[in-house]
Amino acid sequence: MLILIGTGISFDLTLSAIDELKKCDEIYIESYTNLIENENISTLEKLINKKIISLERSQVESKFLIEQAKNSNVALLVSGDPLIATTHISLIIDAEKARIETKIIHNSSIYSAAAGKAGLQIYKFGKTASIPNPRPNYNPTSWFEIIKENLAREAHTLVLLDTEPKPMDAKTALELIERTNKDTILKNKKIIILSRIGENNEKIIYNEIEKLKITPLGKPPFVIIIPGKLHMVEEEYLQQL
Repeated sequence: MLILIGTGISFDLTLSAIDELKKCDEIYIESYTNLIENENISTLEKLINKKIISLERSQVESKFLIEQAKNSNVALLVSGDPLIATTHISLIIDAEKARIETKIIHNSSIYSAAAGKAGLQIYKFGKTASIPNPRPNYNPTSWFEIIKENLAREAHTLVLLDTEPKPMDAKTALELIERTNKDTILKNKKIIILSRIGENNEKIIYNEIEKLKITPLGKPPFVIIIPGKLHMVEEEYLQQL
């Protein structure tokens, strides 16, 4: 059996997840889509009295887990909700093709948590944008086109920041947004920076880019929200941040 278990946005596993982990033969965790503290992993290992093995992206995307699940009960711990990422959906498809029983244990996702923390209505969000870390000869700007399209539709944009090879800092993201914002559609527009949502030291800051550049923004992981047209309740909530 292959079990995909969501760890939520702050490693808060459900009771059913804990119960399943105690029954598993092998437990793996992917940490490349989010930051997971080693301390949290150690605490969970003690709770379930089992070893948790970290996997690289290449291992998760290979047939490794499928082969393991043919003769064992295998769990993969995934940040947030397990079926948000295409990779994990592909795992389920591959398992079904191999006639391996599957089970999904859902959890909270940054998609809903970020919107809720910012006081924004989830159905007013458009397509999600992702900003990749700058690399030599690789500087895509399609993410900014998504922001522009959403703004044209008066929709909010959730902007995810790259986590590989290391989590992107919010200041770097602001620089990339400013550099790409050639038609100045975001000039003087207030945006939302969310840091470590779900943790005790989370931060949510609402301000213009120029002011955010000189403001302490917290620690990664970060997400950014570019608000579209605000409902009066949304605006009132943001003003009190």
